[in-house]
Amino acid sequence: MALNKRFFRHYLAAAKAIAYLMILLGAIILCPVILLAFYPEEQEEAVCYIFPGVLSIFTGYLIKLFTGPYKVRSMQKHAGSLVVLLIWIIAILIGAVPFLMVGGYTFPQAVFEATSGFTTTGFTVTDVDNASHMLLFYRSLLHLVGGVGLVLVLTTILSNVYGMQLFSAEGHTDRLTPSPLHTARSIMLIYMGFIIGGTICFIIFGMSPFDAINYSISAVATGGFSTESSSLGFYHSPFIDMTACVLMLLGATNFMASMYLFKRRWSGFFLHGEVLCFAILIAIVSPIAITQLLASGVCVEWWSAVDNGIFQVISIVSTTGLSTIDNYLPNSGYALFPLILLMICGGQSDSTAGGIKASRFVLATKSVYWDVMENILPSRRIRSRQIWRFGKKEPVTDKMQSQNYTYIVIYMVILFAGSFALMLCGYDFTTAFVEFASGLGTVGLSIGLITRSTGSAALWIITVGMIIARLEVYIILLAMARVNMDIREPIQEAQIAHKQRKIRKEREV
Repeated sequence: MALNKRFFRHYLAAAKAIAYLMILLGAIILCPVILLAFYPEEQEEAVCYIFPGVLSIFTGYLIKLFTGPYKVRSMQKHAGSLVVLLIWIIAILIGAVPFLMVGGYTFPQAVFEATSGFTTTGFTVTDVDNASHMLLFYRSLLHLVGGVGLVLVLTTILSNVYGMQLFSAEGHTDRLTPSPLHTARSIMLIYMGFIIGGTICFIIFGMSPFDAINYSISAVATGGFSTESSSLGFYHSPFIDMTACVLMLLGATNFMASMYLFKRRWSGFFLHGEVLCFAILIAIVSPIAITQLLASGVCVEWWSAVDNGIFQVISIVSTTGLSTIDNYLPNSGYALFPLILLMICGGQSDSTAGGIKASRFVLATKSVYWDVMENILPSRRIRSRQIWRFGKKEPVTDKMQSQNYTYIVIYMVILFAGSFALMLCGYDFTTAFVEFASGLGTVGLSIGLITRSTGSAALWIITVGMIIARLEVYIILLAMARVNMDIREPIQEAQIAHKQRKIRKEREV
């Protein structure tokens, strides 16, 4: 059966995708119940996952049943962005239900926690030391699914045309294989491989299996949720810190670059602009962080300062937010400024990390360099504009530079607007700016604003920032444009139809 009204085509596509989403989320919400085999004393909390999990699966199945007869082969302009936005909003609302049922969370806190999990930010209002194993594992599962993107996970299920359109709409630009479906599945295999390998290494270096699984997910998903209030600082192990650093870097690395690395195509990996950018930023900021830790007395031994300094820099540039030092940002001193720049820069494109992304940072830096050199050098000398991508130099057009500048300007406007909104809640500029930069970059390290007593208004502001950060600005703008077109098109069609009827009546007279 074909749907007659093309106007509702993308909403039908959204309903179909949401049906699979709810089934997927239901299965994820049910997963913590498995832990009853190891922690039977937590059985009273099981209903908090069984009820919403089963209800989500049942609702998803009903939606799938009702939308099954209708076929969607394509969607209208910007419709993919709208569907992606709806998927993320619904996922966050469903994901917040277990937090509400567990108790101790207000609605803004539950939505905030779910958003932080899905967007792999790592901000938390959870009392980790008193939380159950099921709740801690559930938080990590949100990172697991949100890390590579909800739509990417769905694409491995929705192997059809509009499933591929959603995959592209979520911001996945690079292709590991010619087929988007195979690309999505390849990314999932790489992603799960990192997590399994990290879990094994953590267990070898002394972690319990439960903590190893959670921290491996958190590091690879560049999330930051911990099972201890002191994060990885609880273990005081340089081997665990080193393993986490490797996992965070792998998670924040472009998946295609990782593929080149595994295939030993060294030039494709090491001559990729984002990889070079990461190496340079870490090399520049790490000595500053190490020196500050020694000068402030936070670390007494030089080896401890090196371990903790490099760890914090990698954690921030990868937008993970794991920590080896309690309250690091409030005590980071003069290192805070370069660390904020790392937050804003963020990880690599087509990775689990957030921020502006290293690809845009590289292009913006080189664009400034090219513009300066063109003004200095003789006008007769023509300089080619190229950047390294996977071992090859690719030309840069004026349009690419213009779009890049536009994105960065919009990002910075949102950053200052969010900071100003937090200042209206009563916070000083430094606290508001650092906290919103951490949320917008999906870093999740707090300077002291995010606590159990944080007001609802501040939580909502940062929640919106985290959603914008994870979906990136253009998806939000394109989704709004699609909604605007959906409102205007029926009105315009009705006006045209009214004029045509009026003309026919005048002719008949």
